[in-house]
Amino acid sequence: MEHDSKASACLVRFFITLPEPLAIPDGYVWHRAFEHDPSVDSMQQFVNLVFIQSDGMSRQQGALSATFEALHRVTGEPKKDDTFDASDLTGQYTTVIATTLDDRIPESENQWTCPQDIPAEHDPFNRCMEEIARFTRTYRAALEAPCLVPTYEKVGPFVPYHTGDLIPVESGDGGEPGFRVSEWQDGGVMLLDHANISDFPAGSEIKVEDSGRIDHYMDMLIKGNPLFLWRERFVEARTALYREGKYGTAVTLSNTASEVLLDGLLAVLYWESGKKPEEVADVFSEGRLARRVKSNFSELLGGTWTLDGAGPVANWFHNCYRLRHRVVHSGYSPTRLEAQASIDATHSLSMYCWDRLVAKRKKFPRTVLMVIAEEGLRKRNKWCHFMRSFTRDVAPVEPSWLEASHAWRNDMYDALLSGS
Repeated sequence: MEHDSKASACLVRFFITLPEPLAIPDGYVWHRAFEHDPSVDSMQQFVNLVFIQSDGMSRQQGALSATFEALHRVTGEPKKDDTFDASDLTGQYTTVIATTLDDRIPESENQWTCPQDIPAEHDPFNRCMEEIARFTRTYRAALEAPCLVPTYEKVGPFVPYHTGDLIPVESGDGGEPGFRVSEWQDGGVMLLDHANISDFPAGSEIKVEDSGRIDHYMDMLIKGNPLFLWRERFVEARTALYREGKYGTAVTLSNTASEVLLDGLLAVLYWESGKKPEEVADVFSEGRLARRVKSNFSELLGGTWTLDGAGPVANWFHNCYRLRHRVVHSGYSPTRLEAQASIDATHSLSMYCWDRLVAKRKKFPRTVLMVIAEEGLRKRNKWCHFMRSFTRDVAPVEPSWLEASHAWRNDMYDALLSGS
């Protein structure tokens, strides 16, 4: 399409419904132009946000309808005419019409594994989401509003869009364009790269063969076993990244998971080694995790536990432990890639711990059976004669290892807190 004025630029506008409504007037407009280098042969990037408020089906309507359905199924009574009608419930929704330049470069997109990792300056949608998040953070701080900050993973997964032309219109005196007119054409619907659909379960369905596994983990949970708690924190870190888009939270939870894992494993190893709780209590002093990793684990499990160089331990120290310090103490907001690297580093560290533990299974058979179990040993082809004999002859006649190690850990922390 040709115009009499300057050459047009491509525009795109997205219709993004936020995960929860914001208390912003209907039709409120926010416009931000980004810094631009005039020597660069490209138009100045901008994002224009228009907040549209609407009423619709309440988010609680489906939940309340399911509640009454369960009630009727249990009682066997048909629904009565005077039963509360959930369709009477309405809810407020905030949809943002986010407009920006459609200046994406396909060659640049191919450099990234996930579309949400493309820098905002190269991706229109990420640019709009970044500005919506920035505006919400500003609004939240200014009005002290306890609202969620929208993220890529919390919107969609279907986002309608229109494309059009941005036409600079000359001012009357021949100067710079005084305003611009957009001509919108048909668009489509963009599918975001996440599976965060709250209407469907995110996990796997429990099978008959999982019953023993559920019972085992329930026992660990009730006893407060740290080797359960580390796994729980790790799942929460993944949830923060993949379902909530909270990258800073994902980093802090990854590091929390790794600290719980390391200290929990170290405590069980000292318990099985026959150490008295008060003898090693000082090892677990707060702020000495790095020291524990460098010295105590190498002593007990062998392997490489240095914090510099390459390897899973050093990778964890730089991509998780130190990054968490920046997030917590400097207010740093990590990128999705940094959060992913933190989670990957924590997972690699856990695998290294298990590999070293399996390598020392004859020295720590109780810990191996509590943590790795027969199933894990078989997967690693390490279900050897020694472990079979130990499981058959020794394990059945000893008191609960979970209870004994848990009591030892409590005594150790009591000794640590008392300074004895």
